Amino acid sequence: PIDPSLITETLEADVCVVGLGVAGSCATRSAAENGLKVIAVERCAQPSAHSGQFAAFNSEAARKMGLEEISTTELGNEMMIQTGHRADARVLKNWADHAGEAFDWYISAYDGLKWNTDGADIDPDKDVYVNMSNKFRSYNPETDHEHVVVGPLSLLAPERAGHQPIMFANVDAAVATGNAETYFNKRARQLVKTDDRVTGVIVEDILEGTYTQINASKGVVLATGGYVRNDDLIAYYLPWIHAQKDLFSFTYPHTDANGDWTDQGDGMLMGHWAGGYIEDGPHCAMAHGDLGKLGVDAFLQLNNLGERYINEDLTNDHFASAILRQPDACVFQIFDAGWVEQVEKMQPGLGTVNKAKPEMIETVNEWTTAHGDTIEEMIANLEVDDEVAATMKREIERYNELCEKGVDEDFGKSVAFMFALKNPPFYAIRYQLTGGPSTENANAVRCLVTMSGLSSNKNAQVLDKQHHVVPGLYAIGNTQGGRYLGDYPATLAGASHSIALTYGYLVGKVLAEQ
Repeated sequence: PIDPSLITETLEADVCVVGLGVAGSCATRSAAENGLKVIAVERCAQPSAHSGQFAAFNSEAARKMGLEEISTTELGNEMMIQTGHRADARVLKNWADHAGEAFDWYISAYDGLKWNTDGADIDPDKDVYVNMSNKFRSYNPETDHEHVVVGPLSLLAPERAGHQPIMFANVDAAVATGNAETYFNKRARQLVKTDDRVTGVIVEDILEGTYTQINASKGVVLATGGYVRNDDLIAYYLPWIHAQKDLFSFTYPHTDANGDWTDQGDGMLMGHWAGGYIEDGPHCAMAHGDLGKLGVDAFLQLNNLGERYINEDLTNDHFASAILRQPDACVFQIFDAGWVEQVEKMQPGLGTVNKAKPEMIETVNEWTTAHGDTIEEMIANLEVDDEVAATMKREIERYNELCEKGVDEDFGKSVAFMFALKNPPFYAIRYQLTGGPSTENANAVRCLVTMSGLSSNKNAQVLDKQHHVVPGLYAIGNTQGGRYLGDYPATLAGASHSIALTYGYLVGKVLAEQ
């Protein structure tokens, strides 16, 4: 507990938003536009933005880019299946029903946004623009192993800034209403309760060490992100990642002015101490494994024993789970000279490559591990031991037989993605996970964020252990539970950003109605 004598200042507001990532920035703007007095606090020196991919389905922006409409009930049901029905269907449905309007509202804050459509004049060194990041075709249940939904757009800016300019514009729009104030280098430490209701939060100035109490008559919104940099929480809630953490690259380098990691689970812990319930597991992390030049395209894969081990038609989240469970965390991707045409026939999805660029074709001998004019020569150039080499040859022969039969009797991969290895030269890529801190390290599974948190309802209200509302307390972004459990499914690329954005947009309306 914070000693009350250390509190040197008290501020009054209707709402306090803790954290200015995409969720908190949107909540600040939404609440301010709905007439509420908002104080937003952020531990870093500025709002924090990652990448720029958003599931923008059913929005005017998506229609402008030619994306088809999505059934929100179908999407919600598929995501419930992907999360083992541990998520909250109402939380997902409320997001899906409002994601389109929320995205259009979000990008409206930025004046001068451009659209990368056919014939558009885009200068990536100057312009902030909307791009079709992955033009996936519609899911085909007759051929596709993974149910991948069309719907992502990317917001891009110079110097790989992603959607940062648009996020900053949303914060500026909130302040421009006259209803919002922002405070940076302020770390929230403890929620304030009056009887059973959360009525404020105590924050520390990390530069000066002083404390301020912010009273919030309508509620406190926790939007502090996840806990990917808290080793104790990872060990407790994500032990399968902690046990192999040396194989991961913990990607996002968020630090505050003191150089301390910020993704510490501050909001989840404060909410728990105030009576909120940390949702039951298995908790979820965004851990991707789209490794190498051909990503997770469904070419033949053999493990380090030389054995085929899986239906290779996977999105990158499932590929990461699979490779971590193979001997030595090592697999080989095998293909022949027909790969240039074959990539265009693969099921599109997050982490796939569906078009070979000229430089890829020209340098194929450089980015592959081994090649040969015969399968035996390619295997020999991999320099595996004799037993593994014999197993590889046998497995490739078996795979070719299945391709000729037109049915994958071993793993059920669609014949549409079964390409016999018969046209020399033959190639192999070795994926040997070694981990490391670099975001450029192709030999690590990237662990970006954690995605489980405080139990919540469809209004983002935090729930206690009996699943009743904790009055005055809300959780959004990666502090919010009920969205993902187990793994982050790549069913819909950009869903994480979209849910954060949408619930920030919605919670401002909910608070105004209280």
